[in-house]
Amino acid sequence: MDKVAIVVRRYNKLKGARANWDAHWKEVADYVIPKKDDIYTKQRNVGGEKKGNVKVFDATAIHANELLASALHGMLTNPSVQWFELSMGDEELDGDYDVKLWLQNTAVQIHQVLNNSNFQTEIHEVYLDLGSFGTAILRVEEDDELDVVFNSRPINESYLEESANGLVNGIFREYVLTGRQLLEEFPDAELSAHEMNQLRGDLDKEHDILHAVFKRQDSEIGGDVGPKGMKYASFHILLGMKLLLKESGFEEFPYITPRWTKISGEIYGRSPAMKALSDIKMTNTMMQTIIRAAQKVTDPPLQVPDDGMVLPIRTTPGGTNYYRAGTKDRIEPLLTGARPDIGVQLLELIQKRIRDAFFIDQLQLNDGPQMTATEVLQRTEEKLRLLGPILGRQHYELLKPLVNRVYSILLRRGKIKPAPEKIQGRSFEVRYSSMIARAQRSSEAENLNRIMGILAPIAQFDPAVVDNVDSDRMLKYVASIYNVPQVIFRRDEEKKQLREQRQQAIQKQQAEQSALNQTQAMQQAAGAMNDTKQKSL
Repeated sequence: MDKVAIVVRRYNKLKGARANWDAHWKEVADYVIPKKDDIYTKQRNVGGEKKGNVKVFDATAIHANELLASALHGMLTNPSVQWFELSMGDEELDGDYDVKLWLQNTAVQIHQVLNNSNFQTEIHEVYLDLGSFGTAILRVEEDDELDVVFNSRPINESYLEESANGLVNGIFREYVLTGRQLLEEFPDAELSAHEMNQLRGDLDKEHDILHAVFKRQDSEIGGDVGPKGMKYASFHILLGMKLLLKESGFEEFPYITPRWTKISGEIYGRSPAMKALSDIKMTNTMMQTIIRAAQKVTDPPLQVPDDGMVLPIRTTPGGTNYYRAGTKDRIEPLLTGARPDIGVQLLELIQKRIRDAFFIDQLQLNDGPQMTATEVLQRTEEKLRLLGPILGRQHYELLKPLVNRVYSILLRRGKIKPAPEKIQGRSFEVRYSSMIARAQRSSEAENLNRIMGILAPIAQFDPAVVDNVDSDRMLKYVASIYNVPQVIFRRDEEKKQLREQRQQAIQKQQAEQSALNQTQAMQQAAGAMNDTKQKSL
C-alpha cells in the first residue's frame, strides 16, 4: 500500500471515531461561542454573515467563557510578566552562576520573541476554545521575518491521534484551497498533464486538502534523509484525486493541542461549557418564558366585545377607539397574574451555577467589607491555588511544548547564544512563574518566614543556633521562588574575594586597635613608674 493510501486510511478512521463529538460541539457553539456556530457545517464561511445569537436568549455562558479566556490570558501568558523560567533540574547546576545566567537570558529572549509575534492574539482564541470545546489547536511555524508565527486552528478541521502516554502526537487537518491557491502553495507538486488541466480548468473551484502530521514510523511510511527523515512526517494530499502534493517533516510536533480536562480513554477534551450545558440551555428556555411573561404584564392581551366596537382597535399611545352609544361594553386588559419576578429569582440561581462552572468566583474578588492590601493579596493567592490543579494540564500540554518548540526554532535559526560547556547536550526543564505558579510557591516563602520568626528569639540567648542556617543558600532559595534576575548577584569568585577583603580589613583594624591598646598600656605603665619615682624622692 502506497503512502497516500496509508495516510488517507488513518484519516478516515479518525474521522469516523470523532462523529459523536461533532454534534456535542455544535450544540456548545450555538449557546457558548456563537461566532463559531457554523463550525460543523459543510457551508463555507464567506464572511460578513450574521453570526450566532439566534438561539441565545441568555448570554451568561458567553460572557463567562470570555471572562475565563481573558483571565487565563492574564494569569498564564501575561505579556508584561515573565511567566516561565528554565531549569536544568539539578540543584548544583542551577546554582552555577554562568548556567543560571544563560537560563534566565534564554527565557527572556523566548519571551521577547513571543511578545513581538502574533502569539498574544492567537493564544486568546486558544483559551476561548478551551473553555467552550475543551480542545484547542495552535500551530507554531518558523517565519523569516518574525522567527516564529502562530495560528489558532478551528477544531472542526482537525482529527487527533494520541501516543501511548496520552499526549497528542498526530493531527490530520482538512482544509480548503482554490485551484489558484493550490498551484501557488505547491508549485513543486508532481502533477500529470491531465491533473494539471483539471486544476487549471476552473481555478476558482475549491479543493479539499489533507495535511497529516504524525510521528514517523519507518516500517509504515519509510524513512529518508533531510525533511523526509525527520521525527515527525508531514503529508499534504489532494483528497479528491488522492494525490500527494508535498512530503516533508518536522523535528518537533508543530501543533500544540491542549485539552481542558479529559476522561481516560478519550482523545478530545471536555470543557466547563460541557459541564454546564444543561444549565445553559435551561437559562435560555427560562429567559424566553420570563420575556413572554413580562410582555403580558407590560402589554397584556385585550378583551374586546364581539359587538359594539368600531374596528380597527387602536392600541398605540393616544389611539382613539369608538364604541356604539348606549352600550356599556369596553376594551379591557386580560390580566393573567403573571409573576416574572419569581422567574428572575430562579434564573439568577441557575446563572450563578453557570458562572461557578467557569470558575468566575475564583477569578474575581467578591464584593465585601473593606480589606487591606495584604488581605486582598492573601485572598487572591488562595483562590489562585484552588485553580492550580485544574490548570496543571495547561502547563503540561500547552506551555511546556510551546516553549520547547519556540526554543528549538530559535536555536536552529542561530538566535540563541551557546550554552555553557558544562550543560551542552543536556535538556532543560520549563518551570512556570506566572501569577498562579507564584501564588502556589508563595507558601514556601511563608514557611521560611515562620522558621526565621522562630529562630530569632532562640538566637538571643543561644547565638550558636544560627549556625544551622546557610544564609547564602537561603537567599538563593528565596530568589528562585520569586524568579529574581541572576544578574543582580555576584559570582562566587567575586563574593569570595569581597569577603576576604572584608576579613583582611577587619584583621587589620583589629591589629591596629591591638597596637594602639598596647601603646596606651605602655604609656600608662611609664606614667605610673614616673609617679612612683617622684613619690620616692
